[in-house]
Amino acid sequence: MSGTLESLADDVSSMGSDSEINGLALRKTDKYGFLGGSQYSGSLESSIPVDVARQRELKWLEMFSNWDKWLSRRFQKVKLRCRKGIPSSLRAKAWQYLSNSKELLEQNPGKFEELERAPGDPKWLDVIEKDLHRQFPFHEMFAARGGHGQQDLYRILKAYTIYRPDEGYCQAQAPVAAVLLMHMPAEQAFWCLVQICDKYLPGYYSAGLEAIQLDGEIFFALLRRASPLAHRHLRRQRIDPVLYMTEWFMCIFARTLPWASVLRVWDMFFCEGVKIIFRVALVLLRHTLGTVEKLRSCQGMYETMEQLRNLPQQCMQEDFLVHEVTNLPVTETLIERENAAQLKKWRETRGELQYRPSRRLHGSRAIHEERRRQQPPLGPSSSLLSLPSLKSRGSRAAGGAPSPPPPVRRASAGPVPGAVVTAEGLHPSLPSPTGNSTPLGTSKEARRQEKERQKQEKEREKERQRQEKERQKWEKEQEKEQQKQEKERQKQEEKERQKQEKKGQGRKLSLRRKADGPPAPHDGGDKSSSEARQDAYF
Repeated sequence: MSGTLESLADDVSSMGSDSEINGLALRKTDKYGFLGGSQYSGSLESSIPVDVARQRELKWLEMFSNWDKWLSRRFQKVKLRCRKGIPSSLRAKAWQYLSNSKELLEQNPGKFEELERAPGDPKWLDVIEKDLHRQFPFHEMFAARGGHGQQDLYRILKAYTIYRPDEGYCQAQAPVAAVLLMHMPAEQAFWCLVQICDKYLPGYYSAGLEAIQLDGEIFFALLRRASPLAHRHLRRQRIDPVLYMTEWFMCIFARTLPWASVLRVWDMFFCEGVKIIFRVALVLLRHTLGTVEKLRSCQGMYETMEQLRNLPQQCMQEDFLVHEVTNLPVTETLIERENAAQLKKWRETRGELQYRPSRRLHGSRAIHEERRRQQPPLGPSSSLLSLPSLKSRGSRAAGGAPSPPPPVRRASAGPVPGAVVTAEGLHPSLPSPTGNSTPLGTSKEARRQEKERQKQEKEREKERQRQEKERQKWEKEQEKEQQKQEKERQKQEEKERQKQEKKGQGRKLSLRRKADGPPAPHDGGDKSSSEARQDAYF
């Protein structure tokens, strides 16, 4: 393999539906493009009514037209609509808006083509080529070797190794990029991948995988709250979190869940961030290892790992999973608190992290707020309505000296006249009829921004209080559930013990009968001896 796209185009497979490459007739696919495999959907999926889908599309289009306003003022509504599911016709555009990759693309015109033309590191290119055919081989886009899907996937992964040479390539990036390619062109998918790696999951794909190991410890601490039985079982079996959660987290469940559930998880992930990944993993473990009955079939480490590789279908079903995820009270605050605690333990036991990624941002609102901090709005001094500033700029542009400031008035017992507004080019100055020294348009804007800020603070405080109440309620329910399960377990153990005691008494009775021999026939003699013998038997 030479590390070029030409080598990919020469390698042709007979499997797939790319008729331009292998000349085969198109094979029947599901509505997501899968030809078969474990993620093939078939015709069992429930579809949304056409009128409902149309209404949702119109709502999303209206949000796109005023995106900044919706993110800053009505984010709860955006989050609710993402949880309901983004319309498939607008999913690509929504993912780009939510991740802010659209703006990144607009700020870097021609950058992707420049990265694509660069030679790249042969070490990474060889590994990328070997991984291409492993990505969704049952999807029509990637089924044919050397097809358009595999070529675009190669372009994206190669460009990323050049864009981030310190990280290079990680195998878990390939399925993430492939999912993006199923919904958008290569250039848009590249910038969306950049945002996932830089903002949503920083450090996940770097050498050493320290970030995913740290999140594994955070996840195990959260599991103790969400499902004490599952946590105790995994700890007793000494099953480290990285053994089962690495692929879940790094591939964002793209290889684990049914495809309808994958898309719903990604919709929420782009809006709310990494907490969705934590929630999904907690739900899966709670419904796989969270009860005494389910743990009976997982007595050893091997049986437990097999159960985690073959998760119950019911807990992965789209509607059930989304309902459980949205009602699980795992918040950004809780994750960050656990992150600080686990990072402290890491430093005490292993020392400092070798790779220090950028700060993780929890979803689209955090990304939007960071962008606003980096690009602050124009201040009052740059307002075009500030006439003195216009005058000074105009005099400097004309080459003359800046005009002197207005004379300072001395304090007097009478009323203080208003500020002087001097029109450009006019020497006489008149007091302002409003008596307001603030530049025109500034005070209203400042008051509006302050009210908006206070409103947002109140909304956030209400949201924090609501989440705290949900968390406390959830913990009480978990405690009750745990007590109930403990009582059931004790009751079951008592029944088993009584059953064993009865079996033991039966064995003793049969042995005693054999030792005593058959009873003598009753001849109407001494009645007390017969009763005594019966007492001896029973």
